[in-house]
Amino acid sequence: MPGPYVLPAWHQDTLGWFERNAGRTFAERPFDVGMPIKVTSPQKGIWKSALSPYAISVVQTAKGVYADQDPILDSEGTWRYFYHQQGQTADDLAEPERIFANAALFKCQKDHVPVGVLIPAESGKGYQVLGLAFVEGYSRGYFELVGPVSVGAVGELQAADLPSASSAALIGFPIGEFDPNATQDNRLKVIAEVRRRQGGARFRRALLQAYDARCAMTRYDATPALEAAHILPYRGPQTNHVANGLLLRADMHDLFDLGLIAVDTSAMRLLLANDLIGTEYEKYADKSLWVPREAEAQPNIEALDKHREQSLVA
Repeated sequence: MPGPYVLPAWHQDTLGWFERNAGRTFAERPFDVGMPIKVTSPQKGIWKSALSPYAISVVQTAKGVYADQDPILDSEGTWRYFYHQQGQTADDLAEPERIFANAALFKCQKDHVPVGVLIPAESGKGYQVLGLAFVEGYSRGYFELVGPVSVGAVGELQAADLPSASSAALIGFPIGEFDPNATQDNRLKVIAEVRRRQGGARFRRALLQAYDARCAMTRYDATPALEAAHILPYRGPQTNHVANGLLLRADMHDLFDLGLIAVDTSAMRLLLANDLIGTEYEKYADKSLWVPREAEAQPNIEALDKHREQSLVA
């Protein structure tokens, strides 16, 4: 357990803001909130004030250029968060500390100084304050942040007791075009198997935004019941792509995964297996699949065809 440390009052106040607002969602990225300094940078993910050698906060954006990972939540309320360093060239990855923002996070790790963490809100609109975290490690371009951390009135830090193992997986999110023929399982790291039925949080946020928070098959709009469905099974970040996804109501997701519903891509209409004929689901037969307006977010035709060929509709 880290011992007490001394930071300027303005720094302690800023860290306290993240602790007090943990779990709160803001419509815009919090920036100037009336503290002595800004709590985030308006342009950069890693915020380091010129007044300190330490990083103040890190922010994950919904459509950032870096493949930041979703927080790994534990049932006891602790979390781990893998945040990509600034810079992603071979030289940047070989010498991350040469970039001042990364050096500031390494300084936090060395001296046990926490940082504030903000992530995109679950709805895909706005930002959520995750809280305070210690920088526990670094590997292959990712800083490992662990929280929550509590700041006492006199600046003494206390970290929540962490279990020896986490019960979730590190799920990636790719940049670029989706290749339905890619079969390599290139997950960065698996801590344990994850069963988050709604899908990876970042993957789901992207689909909620692309499909206007409505089911692609039923146009159902109750967000808690909407899930991120993979067209082809998840095999690492390459398959966790919006073009390999459909936003579906939970029951439609089950039927799609079971191969009882597929898509005729020649007309983008729903096909039902014989087992669903005569049930309440028969009304969806030959209904149009709703697709996003943005071409890059539309479901991959080849992936839909592959799913249909393997389904009970074929």
